[in-house]
Amino acid sequence: MKEKNIKSVSVFLISQIISLFGSSIVSYAIVWYITMKTSSTVALAVSIVCTYMPQILVSIFSGTWGDRYNKKYLIMIGDIITGISTLMLAVLFINGFDSLFFLYSIIILRSIGTGIQTPLENAFLPLICPEEKLTKVNGIYATATAAINILSPAIAGLLLNLIDFGYTLLIDCFTAVLAVIVLFKLKYKKTISFDERLGAASAFIEGVKYFKRHDFLGKLILFYLLFYFFMSAPAFLTPILVNLKFSDSVNALAINELVWSLGTMLGGLLICSFKELNKLKLMTYSSALFGAFICLLGTANKFILYIMFMLCSGIALPLFNTSNTILIQENVKEDMLGRVFANLNILSTVSTTIGIIIFGLIGSIISVDKLLILVGIFITLLSIWVWKIYRRNEEGNF
Repeated sequence: MKEKNIKSVSVFLISQIISLFGSSIVSYAIVWYITMKTSSTVALAVSIVCTYMPQILVSIFSGTWGDRYNKKYLIMIGDIITGISTLMLAVLFINGFDSLFFLYSIIILRSIGTGIQTPLENAFLPLICPEEKLTKVNGIYATATAAINILSPAIAGLLLNLIDFGYTLLIDCFTAVLAVIVLFKLKYKKTISFDERLGAASAFIEGVKYFKRHDFLGKLILFYLLFYFFMSAPAFLTPILVNLKFSDSVNALAINELVWSLGTMLGGLLICSFKELNKLKLMTYSSALFGAFICLLGTANKFILYIMFMLCSGIALPLFNTSNTILIQENVKEDMLGRVFANLNILSTVSTTIGIIIFGLIGSIISVDKLLILVGIFITLLSIWVWKIYRRNEEGNF
């Protein structure tokens, strides 16, 4: 396919990084605005529900749309929905209508845009990227995402100190327009056939059945979901551990988040440096290392040691995520990519949410450090399963 070239990939990455940067800044600004205005955990919980539930529901359809229509235009539509809805909120707040009802309504609309855009990014990439470049390109995107996670909170905080919340929202409107303009320059024509007789529900069910028919893919995704179920514990509980065990200062919590994001950026850069990569073997090693470092987080009795282990666990995570994404991109038929990544987005979000609820309840029964040790052990044991998948794949049993 003539669209598979580095120029197309570069245009796509630039557009999505621009879009992600603006959305990330505004997302932090929204969370902090709700926190400062209400000081209510209920208000924050409602915003989280408004952020994730619409995204899960629309992903049921966005995967089918992505396989049926042109993914490039759908990604642009997702960005446009996010930009227009944020502009509406900005206009309301600038004119004094600072209602939480309006804020939650726009969060829902932004979530719909994200639910269309996010699953299709990973599904679109293998259609324009040469297979031998997938590892490096995914690594670059992982690095950029981590860098954005480092910069966005600081920029959001700076903007909220300098200008009103309503004007801060305009950042996402500007980046959405810029991202759409850049992506529009990418030349891509849909050439993949789709069974038009399938309705949206039937096509979604067909995507779920695809997991069952593909033994290797089914095992890979099941492992991924279990990994994210357990990974939700350190993601949710490490700030609490820092607060209880080391320091209750804001600076300690900020260092915790900064070091984690720095680690994920280093992991992305490490992926980019690999010339040849056995993705299954890397999944095995990175999941084992991640589990080991989570265990060590629970055992650390000095903050400097804790931070070192946090950095190392941050490096291991993108190694796991990127290798898993590439394996899916390489092993799924092009006409199923949209549905597979949409379903994966739904399942991973649900798995993480369930994990947060369960580990949040368990964390009230046993100490957080002991819980992290147990979770780390489970994740390390899971890596043995991936090793068995790797051995079967090497022996040609899939």
